[in-house]
Amino acid sequence: MMFFKSLFLVFAAAVSVQAAAIPHDVEADGPPGGPKTFTATRVYKTITDEFPYIIEATTTVTWTAGPTTTITHPTGPGAHP
Repeated sequence: MMFFKSLFLVFAAAVSVQAAAIPHDVEADGPPGGPKTFTATRVYKTITDEFPYIIEATTTVTWTAGPTTTITHPTGPGAHP
């Protein structure tokens, strides 16, 4: 019985971690009724050859939302042809 209780607690902890909200820093601005420009900031850990070896890097992405009927073709890093 103790095994099942432990297994349930591990499962509950794993589910709660997966369900935790990830904070996003996204701002929108633009004229009322017009296209909105969004800016998102991503902070992530990366490795460097200088001390302290693991640092935080920041990437800022800006895009404008608008109506479209075409399929977009991303060209940035990680884009698949």
